[in-house]
Amino acid sequence: MDLHKIIHSALHEFIQTYIPDADLTLDDVLLSYITGVLEDLGSQQSVEENFDVEVFGEMLEAYIPGFAEIDVKVCEMMFSLASKLATARTSSEWESQEQHLLEMFPKCSLSEARSALSIAKGDMEEAVRLIIEGDVQLSPTPINVNQGKSISSLADQKLKESILEYMLVDSEEDNKTHRPVAPKDAPKKLVRYHGNQVVTTKGERYQLVKKNETDDMKKTYVNLKPARKYRFH
Repeated sequence: MDLHKIIHSALHEFIQTYIPDADLTLDDVLLSYITGVLEDLGSQQSVEENFDVEVFGEMLEAYIPGFAEIDVKVCEMMFSLASKLATARTSSEWESQEQHLLEMFPKCSLSEARSALSIAKGDMEEAVRLIIEGDVQLSPTPINVNQGKSISSLADQKLKESILEYMLVDSEEDNKTHRPVAPKDAPKKLVRYHGNQVVTTKGERYQLVKKNETDDMKKTYVNLKPARKYRFH
């Protein structure tokens, strides 16, 4: 709610009680003055003796004739209005901070944002830290009602199909004689070596082809023998 509207409404109600015919057209200058006075009264350092009723009455007398004659409950009205403004201002600030938290943490609910601000005593940075460190637990995203119904219906359908599958008996299957399937013969491994002789991958053995040599050719071969070793005594 606008603070100026609260001030105007409270002054209108108060002045109408004592000056029914008063003109309550308040300009921005007067509203700014009254707002400043109320902010001072709403501060923690303010005490009732610091509020000068006479100066305040003279200021409003210039705008509202006859206001200076009201000296009964002006002080009480001003302190009550200051308290109301402080509450409204705090509420507005908290709503703004709650909105910021909801924008920063989409999974955070309104109650969780309020809880974080309450623990942090209105300190925005402290509230953010509490949520990040997990001191304020965020509730998981709720499942959509329609989505939950569809998941449940699919599970029920699968359960029904499995029950029917095991309940139904196929008479043809009962009449069949089931025999174990004979294992297939393992392929024979192809040996590359057999009897110290090289064979092909198809199992074919290589044969050494001897050349037919004449005796004259054999005589040309030199048989190299190792030299004899002589031992000297």
